[in-house]
Formats: sequence, C-alpha cells, structure tokens
Amino acid sequence: MIGELAIWYLFLAGAGAGALMVGSVLEMRTPFNRRCTVVTGGMPVAGATSRGSMALWCCAIEPRPDYQGFFGPVYGVGLLAVLVGTLCLFADLGRPDRVLMLLLHPTFSFIAIGVYLLMFLMLCAGVLWVLWGLGLAFFPRWLAGLARGGCILGSVAVMAYTGLLLASMPAVVFWNTWWLPLLFVVSDISAGFGLVALSVVLSGDAASFHTTLTRIRHWDSTAVAAEAVLLLLLMLTALSKGPTAQVSVALLLSGALAPLFWGMVVGVGLLFPLVLERVQRAFGQRSMIVLGVALVISCFFLRWCVVQAGALPDIEAAIMTVLGSGP
Repeated sequence: MIGELAIWYLFLAGAGAGALMVGSVLEMRTPFNRRCTVVTGGMPVAGATSRGSMALWCCAIEPRPDYQGFFGPVYGVGLLAVLVGTLCLFADLGRPDRVLMLLLHPTFSFIAIGVYLLMFLMLCAGVLWVLWGLGLAFFPRWLAGLARGGCILGSVAVMAYTGLLLASMPAVVFWNTWWLPLLFVVSDISAGFGLVALSVVLSGDAASFHTTLTRIRHWDSTAVAAEAVLLLLLMLTALSKGPTAQVSVALLLSGALAPLFWGMVVGVGLLFPLVLERVQRAFGQRSMIVLGVALVISCFFLRWCVVQAGALPDIEAAIMTVLGSGP
C-alpha cells in the first residue's frame, strides 16, 4: 500500500521541515545588520536618516558573518532533505508523465496538495539559504521576512501533511486517528533538532554556538517526552478500534516489528535521549553528534514501523468508504 520510497519521503520531508522550522524560529530571535538608503531628489544617500514624508526608505538585511556558521548549514541541510524527499515522492509515482500531470493539472488530492506544499517550502527555504548560506549582502528586508514566515508555516504544514496522508485512509484503522499527525509533527520537530545539531557540529562551528546547542538539547527533551505520550495514545486508541487495529499493535509490541520498534523507536529515539540528558550534563561535540544521529534514525524507524504495522487494511471499512458510508 505504501512503498519504501514513500516511507523515505515521509521521513526526509518531515525531518527536513522540522530543521527548517527550528532554524526559522531561531532566526526570528537573531539580530541583523541593516543598511538603509534614503532616496531624496533622485539621489540615494546611504546611511542617511529620514526627514520628511517624501523620503523613500529601501532597507535591506545584511547577514552577520558570526551567525552564518549556524544558519547556513541548518538551512542547507533542511532544504536538501526536503528536496531529496520530494524526489522520492516523484520516483514513487513511477512515470514522468504522472509527475507532469500532477504539476500542470493540480487537483485537490492529498498527493497534489503535498507536492505544492513542498514546492512552497523549498522556495521559502531557498531564499533563506541564499541569504545565510551564500552571505548575500543587502538582502531586501521585506523578502527575508516573508521567506521566514513562509518557511515556518510551510514547515508546519508539511510536517502535519505527512501524518494526514496516512490518517486520511479509513481502510487502515490503525492510521485513521488524529494522534498520528500529531505524533509525526512532534517526531519531525525532534528530528529537526537532531539535524540542526548535526549540521552545526559537523560544519565546525559548534564551539561558537554552545549555548544555543545546549538550549536545543533541553527543548528536544520536551519533544521526546511529548512523542512518547502521543505514541502511547496512538496505541491505546488502536486497541479500542477492533481486531484489525489490534493486530497492528501486536505487530509492534510482540510481533515481527517488535525488535525494530522497541530497539530503534523506543530505545534509541525515546529512552536514550532522556537518559543521556540526565546522565551527561556537559555535552561535548561527540555527544551532540550521537544524540543527533539517534534522533534522526528514530524518526525514520517510527515511520517504517507505523507504515508496516498498518499494512493490513480493514476490509469492512474499505467497502464502506467506497460506498460512501464512512469508516
């Protein structure tokens, strides 16, 4: 029902969107260097002050070099992850003509909406990467603000969409709950924290942003705890939805998927970050790398396990959906 390429899409698009959202929110709290030009009498005067209503201000943002080592890698990694995830989605469609039909003749299907959300997010993230990754000076202030706001909204939409895509299938009762989109959003934010930490540490600027990385580690502990609660609620809801959903839960807890679920999702993604936070107060670069890798790996295996556990559709729900009677 959901192929391996689609699972990679759910993982890469969601984790990349999480990193872009974290970067955009942090950028909102970051001071900028501004350079303004006053146009008076047809002659621009750089650095002048505005006196009179006829003055036209053309303000631009110049990225501060000391912050480029943080936001450049973050936006670059997030944008790359979303781009590769989008390519996985296109490859999953199977034929190039389907991709062209999807882009040239948009519909209100979930796939079409997801593609345009991805395009919007990549456009906004691309603008921000040009600003911070390439260090483009005199960037229009209004354009940077729009790109930042669009990146936050687009990231949240893409993260929620990856869960809604599965939850919108009434035939798979295990997926058909609002807990699943919420779980995916929180998991993507946690993976986004991991990608941010990895991109900054591996770029060699971790020492300059030690305080920010420490805050990210604390924030991620909250995200991991919320993820554990939502995963539990998903399981409890599935147990009350009949035998098909109960089989899905059994596959995760004690069946064929149990080693991956308990080892990679619960152990690596939930218990390990919380234990590491309690045991190792002073985080070094190696610890941040290990934590980031654990969060990213757990994000992938959560989607893998959830998709595989829902492989058995509820035949009755599928027939009722076709007849228009609902699940």
